[in-house]
Formats: sequence, C-alpha cells, structure tokens
Amino acid sequence: MIILHVTDFHFNKRWFDWLLEDAPPHDLVVMSGDMLDLMSVTPQRRQIEWVSAWLDGFPRPLAVCSGNHDLEWDPATERWRPAYWLRSITNPLVWTDGRRVQMDGLSVLNIGATTRPKGGSADVWAVHAPPARTLVATRFRGGDAGDLDLIESVRRFAPKLVLSGHVHSPLDWREFRDGTLFLNPGCESEAPFPNHILVNTERMSCRFVTATREDSHDSVLPAPASEDDEAAALAVA
Repeated sequence: MIILHVTDFHFNKRWFDWLLEDAPPHDLVVMSGDMLDLMSVTPQRRQIEWVSAWLDGFPRPLAVCSGNHDLEWDPATERWRPAYWLRSITNPLVWTDGRRVQMDGLSVLNIGATTRPKGGSADVWAVHAPPARTLVATRFRGGDAGDLDLIESVRRFAPKLVLSGHVHSPLDWREFRDGTLFLNPGCESEAPFPNHILVNTERMSCRFVTATREDSHDSVLPAPASEDDEAAALAVA
C-alpha cells in the first residue's frame, strides 16, 4: 500500500486543490491535522464549512486527525473544545478522530488533538503533534514541540508508523527507533504544493518531496542488505 502523508494545510486552498487533482498516485491519504488556520482573516466557521464540504467530496480513502488549529472556541465556557465539527463528515471514504480502520492488512488509528489518553493498538497512527524527544518533534532552530503523552504510548503499543505534523521545520523529516518509523513532512507556507511523504508499507520505504528545497530524497528503513534491495525498496510509486 502507498500512503501519501500531508499535514498543516492551514486553510491553503491551493494545497487542497493539489491533493484533489495533482497528487502522486497513492492508496490512502493521511492528513495529520491543522486543516484550519486560527490566524486567517476568514472566520473559523466559514473555514469549517469549506473544509467539511471538501472532505465530504473527496473521492479516495483519507484518514484525518484534528490539530490544535482545528479546535473550536466555546465562548460560553471560554475554553477550546474538540473538533466536533469533524463528526458531521458523512463521506464513507473519510475517517476522522477516534476511528480505527483496516486497509490492506494494516490498521490505521486517527488520534485527535485533545484525545486522552493518546495512542492505541494499531499499525499506523495519524496524530498532529509528534511524540516528544524525537527528531521530527524538534524544531530546526531548537526546542522540542512534541507531545510528552505519546512517549509511553509508543513504547506500549509499538506502532509501525507514526505520521504527524505540527512542527513546521523539524530537525529531520524521519526517525526510525525501536521498530517505529516517525515521519513529519513539515510545512512551507509559500510553496506551490505541500511537503509530502510517500510511504510504501510493504517495503517500509519512504520518499520525502518538497517544492522549495533541494533535499528531497528517499529513505529505506531499516537499511537494505544490498544495492539491488535498495533500488527495489525505493520504487514507491
């Protein structure tokens, strides 16, 4: 199975259009949060209506989890509440917060931004903030923006893949540790298309693609035994 991993669209409509019309071939899209943008001049309610309609019309399998920008402000309690608006999505091909689905022999769990406790038994986790103390949670300019609650959950459940976002410029886009592959494509707001990662789940290989830097490249984890094995593993598309 080929997973296309994207994150942190922040209501960038041209990126939504790219995903619908120009994305590379894939079997499943994983969108790891922050579809909305709290800093946008467009009111959040209008953003929710637009993104909801887009999700309801998406024609391919898509697993999506909420991020911190997707939460709703409740003026009555003066608190942020979970992204309950995702519950209104009726598209049977779109799976949102709390859903665990089976696809091509792999289980995928969508972990919402406010879910407690986080984690669960599944091969693939879609979560917005990556586990703390990982390269994908560490900002390029310093500072760990990861989720401390996920550290013990990863040890306990040992997922094969943890697909995240939140940190726009991580120290690295991937890390392989103790049998778990952590991925975060990051986000470059001025790019013509979103950073994305293609994952071949059979070979456990991945390809990182970015429009604005020259470091797009492939990675095979764990390392292949030979050059022939590596060439085969990198054939993700």
